[in-house]
Amino acid sequence: MKPVGLQLYTLRRPFAEDPIGTLEQIKRVGYDSVEFAAPLDTDFAPLSARMKEIELDCPSVHVGLADITGRPERVLAIAKELGCRFIVLPFVDPKDADWHAVVKQIDAFAKVAKDEGFRFAYHHHHFEFDNSRGFRPFDVLVGESDPALLNFELDVYWLKKGGEEPVEMINRLGDRVKLLHLKDMAPDGAMTDVGAGVLDFPAMIAAGRAVGVEHMFVEHDVPPKPYWPSVETSVNYLRELA
Repeated sequence: MKPVGLQLYTLRRPFAEDPIGTLEQIKRVGYDSVEFAAPLDTDFAPLSARMKEIELDCPSVHVGLADITGRPERVLAIAKELGCRFIVLPFVDPKDADWHAVVKQIDAFAKVAKDEGFRFAYHHHHFEFDNSRGFRPFDVLVGESDPALLNFELDVYWLKKGGEEPVEMINRLGDRVKLLHLKDMAPDGAMTDVGAGVLDFPAMIAAGRAVGVEHMFVEHDVPPKPYWPSVETSVNYLRELA
């Protein structure tokens, strides 16, 4: 399987201590790209320069809702500096969130981003599939957003945790799914390295390719120390897939 990317949140602790060294090691262990997740006040210029030198692609960056609404110019500047094609909203605090208002905020920024040459996507967790308020936030995101503006970065672990079948959701959303997060689920429901759990990665990857997914990223929210064996296990498993 090629290309294979890594969500930098997985290595947030090593990255905080040695950003450039972490990026270099990600390339050495076999990844083709990274998805950035770093504070907006980070100095991205030396990181971008080094990634270009070692040919480590950066297709997308995660940016919070407060930043896309409060500092859109900074968000766009960072995406340009990193060479991204996608800007992704990775999280909305579910506590009393007005999801209808969130969709309007998303569409407004996504239009600005599109005019600047970027595409915008939403990355979910499991709580978007909770129906305790009489509706599922994920259905609001899908149904009330402009399909020409909002794409999705589906996370196969959080889909399963939320009671959804990943392949079915990929097929349902079709070409709105542009990015995938690949993380596995252990039999007890915990996160584990890709290929070490119960999720059917060949089927999910095939479904993603069929609908036009452009980038897939390994992610592990809580990889065991020293972190690197986990990310190596995942990429080695994926490289064995056709």
